[in-house]
Amino acid sequence: MKRSLPMRWWIVLGGLIWFALFGCQTLELVAQAEPTPTETRPRATFTRPAPTLVPTPVPPPTQPPPPPPSPRPTTRPPTARPPTARLAPPTAVPPPPTPDLDAGYFYRVTRIVCVASDNTRVEGTVSDNKALQNGIVIRVSGSPHGPPAVDDATTGINPADYKRADPTFQGKYRLGLSEGQHIEGNWFVFVINSAGEPMSRNANVQTTSTAGCNTATIDFAH
Repeated sequence: MKRSLPMRWWIVLGGLIWFALFGCQTLELVAQAEPTPTETRPRATFTRPAPTLVPTPVPPPTQPPPPPPSPRPTTRPPTARPPTARLAPPTAVPPPPTPDLDAGYFYRVTRIVCVASDNTRVEGTVSDNKALQNGIVIRVSGSPHGPPAVDDATTGINPADYKRADPTFQGKYRLGLSEGQHIEGNWFVFVINSAGEPMSRNANVQTTSTAGCNTATIDFAH
């Protein structure tokens, strides 16, 4: 059988409980009246790293502009010169025409050939419009259009017989200066008319005293 606490214990126990309750309320009121300082801790801050900058290309240094030109000293204006006449370029002067040695004569000298021979002579032909002519007189002289050095020759006549025409000598003549030997000389051969007037220019030939130019062939034509 349980034994009940004595009354005094119940009173003491109730007083403890009341005291405890009253003390808690008193502490709560004091705490509300005087708030206790709270400890503030520094907050850790996070610093973001600075962004990496891409280097901007630096343009090459530009050269400074050239200094302005220094003013030139004032000069006198050039003296006006009269315009120089331009000369036309020289034109090529054509060579003078070759003189016609046969101009003014009826017959022209068409050939002069001289060869070595045993005889010193001059021979040839006379033609008119390519037709051989007989009866034309040829003279050889020691000077231009001078007197005959030997007897004149007539075309178509046999030199061995001055009175007889020879068909084999049609249009041909022969002047024997020295038959059978060489003589040196400067000869002028030309055609003459019945009055002895020249009808051709002088055909000049120079014979030698040795074999060289001995027999000359000179042709005349109209």
